[in-house]
Formats: sequence, structure tokens, C-alpha cells
Amino acid sequence: MKTKHFRPPEGFLSRPRHDASGRVFEGRFTCRDVQWTDVGQDAIATFTLTAQELQAAADSHLLWTDQDVQRGIRPALSTRPPRELPLAEGYPNPDFYIFDAGNADDMVDKLLTGQRLFLNPLVWNLRPSLFEAYWNKDDHEIYIYSGNIYLPDSHHRQQAILKATRTRMDSPSSFPRFSPDRQFKVELYFLSREDEGNYFFDKNQRPRPTSKSKAYDLTTLDDLSLLAKKAISSSFALGDNVNRVTDRLTAKNPQVVTLSTLREMMKALAPTDTLDAAELDGLANIAGTFYDLLAEIRPELGTLDVKSRRQVRERLIVDAAVMMHGYAALMRDFNLDLGLQGARSARKTWQAKLQVLSAAHTYHLGRWKGDLFDKANPLWRRAGIVKPSGDGRSVTVLNTGAARIQCGRLLREIVKRKRRGGDIHQLVAK
Repeated sequence: MKTKHFRPPEGFLSRPRHDASGRVFEGRFTCRDVQWTDVGQDAIATFTLTAQELQAAADSHLLWTDQDVQRGIRPALSTRPPRELPLAEGYPNPDFYIFDAGNADDMVDKLLTGQRLFLNPLVWNLRPSLFEAYWNKDDHEIYIYSGNIYLPDSHHRQQAILKATRTRMDSPSSFPRFSPDRQFKVELYFLSREDEGNYFFDKNQRPRPTSKSKAYDLTTLDDLSLLAKKAISSSFALGDNVNRVTDRLTAKNPQVVTLSTLREMMKALAPTDTLDAAELDGLANIAGTFYDLLAEIRPELGTLDVKSRRQVRERLIVDAAVMMHGYAALMRDFNLDLGLQGARSARKTWQAKLQVLSAAHTYHLGRWKGDLFDKANPLWRRAGIVKPSGDGRSVTVLNTGAARIQCGRLLREIVKRKRRGGDIHQLVAK
């Protein structure tokens, strides 16, 4: 926007203030190389500052949060704590305020170790009629004379930058990969207190979050996601058989599992959320090998067309999301046997063990008999894995934490007993 004839929002002085020498007084803070978007109260000023400039603004108690238009004060407190907090005081007290210190500390760690981190833009706000400033149109600068700058968004990010800068100042040689000259883009708004709340709502509540599967598919920074994607590449049965876009499998999805569920399954193998390249490759190969062994026994876990997948889902729970967590428990046992027996022997052992899951075997429980994974199998209902639907003519497959644990327990017991079919009433009692 051309700024020669630009008129800034309400609150800007028509003339600058001067110091005792008669020179222009730049005030408490100067925003330099400012660019304007829009006009009047809809105007937004953008500029760049460094981490140490952010620290200076915070230390002078220029930057504040209003917790009534942030994540807020914890309910049911006998005494209400202060509503407005200066950024300079650091993280809000978790006994009184809702603030994710772990999230902020994770950003601090990435800043100090020089990891790539997407923090822009930072958001500031000057409330109309509660500040005085001057727009120097010739030098494209804003001089802020009075008033508090509030943070309607990006509070965690700015706390992280402040903490990283202070930590680095205390021991510069310990953190050579973080510079106090690191630059950040700021968006400066001119919103009323009420509109700060509306801004927070629009930025944090109104957008539909991206599905976890899509987010995991895009990221290269989450090791469990990388492990899941490598497992797909290592498996014949999983290739092109994973929904990497949404977190639900509808009647139109022929894929067997979502990427978010597959990522959760990888927790059964990974000793930690942080893995090196060799661990990623090795564990991915184990996961892919085991899944293919399963798919040999249960072809429903392989690639099917839409019609066939729908038929399987209507009758069986063999490819249900909750059962995938049961398979993950078996995968963990397979991995242990690899260490004890070696790859060739463990593979042969598990080819035999998994035969008990084959549709060729008939299980019975009371008057019922059929495929182990039949939805009508009373075992699943008694274990809390399925329940009758509202109409009473079908069942609903649950995917709760308790149901996932039960799937793992039951599959391990069935594999351990080595009996291919037969009475399974004793499993219910355990």
C-alpha cells in the first residue's frame, strides 16, 4: 500500500513528540520498515523485529496478555488472580492459568538447538483510545508512546522466544546455534478488547483442524509418522492400502487402515518417540514383515475393492480400527522373538502361530460358532469390543482405550493357546 497519503487508525497523533533537545522522540518502542494493509480500524501494520527487540519490549512491560480473551483463568479458584499479565514475568502460573508449558518448552529447545521452527507471524494489538503513537510516513516507522500491547494470539510462541533469548544471554557459549538477532515477523492490529476475543475464536476455534492422517503424512519431524510411512513402503499388503488423507474409513474407502491408526500401532514397536535413521529402517521392516504375515492368513487385511471391503466391514471386525491395536500387541511379541530366535526362525514360528486366526477354523462359544472375527461372536461383546446398536439388529464396533487393550489381550491368548478353532469360553473369564 502507498503510505504517503495513508491515514493511520484512531489513536495516532497528528504530530510526533519531541525530547528536551527538540529532536523527535521515538517513544517506548519503534516499529521499523512498516507496511500497512487496509485502512482505518481494519488496518494491519506488519514489520520485522529481532528476538532481543522482543525481549526489550517485554522487559519494559510493553507486552501483556489479557487472560479473559486468552485460554483463561482456571475455574473454581477461591481467589481470582490478576486478569492481565506482563510477558516479562514468563510462563503463567499453572495453578491459576491455562498454559501449556510443555508446548512452549518444546519451542524453546528447538530455538536453542537451531532446529527449523515455524513461528511467524507473531501477533500484537493496540486497543483504540488506550494508546498513543505516531506514524512517521517518511521513514515508515511507528513510534509507540503509551499504552499496553496485548497478545490476542501467539502467546506460547512469544513466551518461548523470550525464554530462549534469556537462556542464551545467561550462557552464550552453550547455545551457539541460536542468535538474539534472529528475526520474526509481527502483525500489529488495532482491535477493541471484545474483538481480541473474536480474533482468538477465529484463529483457534473456527477453522476445521486438518485430519491427523493428513498432518502425519505431511510432516517430516514426527518419528512415529515417519516409521508408519516407512512401514507402508516395507509392506506389500499396506502399499496403497492406507488412508493418508482423513481419519475415518467410510463405505467409500477401500483402504484397510488410516495413517493415524497405523502411527498409533507403531508405539508398540518404538522404544521412544525419537528414533535415529537405522532404528526407523529396522523397525519399519519388522512392522511391514509382520503385517504381511497377517495378511497371508487374513486376506481381508490386504488390498480389496470397495464392494469387497464393505462386505468385510459389515460382517467381520478383522479390519476394524480397534483390532489393529490387537495386531500391534502381537507385533510387539513378534519383535521380541526376532531378538531371541533370529529373523528366519521367528518368521517361521509366527507363520505357524498366526494360523489360529485363519477363517478356515471354526470357533464356538455357547450356541454360537463361526469365524473368530465374526461380529456375532459373543466373545467381542462380552469383552466390550462391540455392543448392540440402537435398532438392536446390528452391532457397533467400539474403539475405546479399554476395547483396544482387550483386543490385544484376547489375540495374545488365542495365539498362545495354539488351538486352531474350538471352544473359547475360557477366554471370557480371564
